[in-house]
Amino acid sequence: MKSFFLFLFAGFILSACAKSDIEIRDPWIRAVPPNSKNTALFMIIENKGNKEDELISVKTDIAKMSMIHETVNENGIMKMKHIETLKIPPKSKIELKPGGLHIMLMGLKRPLKVGEKVKVKLLFKFAGEKEILAPVELK
Repeated sequence: MKSFFLFLFAGFILSACAKSDIEIRDPWIRAVPPNSKNTALFMIIENKGNKEDELISVKTDIAKMSMIHETVNENGIMKMKHIETLKIPPKSKIELKPGGLHIMLMGLKRPLKVGEKVKVKLLFKFAGEKEILAPVELK
């Protein structure tokens, strides 16, 4: 019985220390005029693992709310559509970019300055929480 608990404990420690299969590259936040209440966050999310993961939430102190959006064409009109989660298939990259998938940062609590770095927490179903610094850029 004691060996069984040691085995379980060792498995827990190994899984807690395991390297995450999700990598975040090139994050950035679109610079907007000081009176703007919304902006967007972009990045590349890569899943190097063998199983699908999901981005389930995004949080930052600079906005009241964050939502995952995709831009869709409905009858010739481009619209943003909220999606609950973003699935990241195994061995794939998903680019969040202007005119496509992106994270809306709504209800900005203060003006953002070009060059400042904003702390953002991304929560994945399996990889857990990843904290990134996203620079504010004019692109």
